[in-house]
Amino acid sequence: MMGLYFLLKLTVSAILLCSRPAGGYVYQMIYDCEYGDNITDMVFFVKNLFNQKINTQYDSRVGKYVGFGEYGMTNAAHYNSQQWKMDERKAQVETLCRYNARLFRRSTLDRKVRPTVKVHEPEPADYGKRSILECSAMGFFPQEMRLSWLRDGVEVTTDVSSTDVLANGDWSFQLHSYLEFTPRRGERVSCRVEHSSLRESLEVDWDTSSLNAKYLKMAVGIIFFFIGFTAATGGAAYYWWKQRFDFSPSGRQAQTPCDPSELLSY
Repeated sequence: MMGLYFLLKLTVSAILLCSRPAGGYVYQMIYDCEYGDNITDMVFFVKNLFNQKINTQYDSRVGKYVGFGEYGMTNAAHYNSQQWKMDERKAQVETLCRYNARLFRRSTLDRKVRPTVKVHEPEPADYGKRSILECSAMGFFPQEMRLSWLRDGVEVTTDVSSTDVLANGDWSFQLHSYLEFTPRRGERVSCRVEHSSLRESLEVDWDTSSLNAKYLKMAVGIIFFFIGFTAATGGAAYYWWKQRFDFSPSGRQAQTPCDPSELLSY
């Protein structure tokens, strides 16, 4: 079975109306080029069909037409007797099939499109807690792609899963890989991408800035809490001290002066 298949179809339809308005006939000529990974193994067919039934078929492997049914065999013998037609069919293996196959391969099979890669957490991750990371490679071509996970540069082989390569329907593909792990502070977690469109493997790091920002906000909040608590405690202590020992001028004036005679009585 051929690994690749290329079909160039040229259909000529002629409808001959009969006495019945709904009646009619259809004649088709189909040019069919089939090949594997190497276009040198090209096989060229020319198929003649009448009312969707094959009548004759040219096969480049045998270099002649083959007929099906009484009329098909008669037509095949007639075509094979026409040397100009045989020469034309032989030349079309190169001029029609291989020529178009090369164009087809350059614009489709041989093209390379770099993937767009993103590493993120489907659900909020946290240090010291079991979390999941997702690595998504989008819009790449050809289909062959490998995703792997690294923790501080060492490839992870456990708790890793991935989807099949999914077709986008526009000659591009996508692939998703998942890592289940427990994050550690200061650890570098990366998704490594290997694809023919890349000169070397691509490593995309997990961005922990949002996770670190959460803890930074908590730390700042705690600091401001203690600052506020300290200020409130100091203010309360000052108020109590001021009420207990009033050193203001008005407070000093309100104090009763000491009578010297009272001191002498002791």
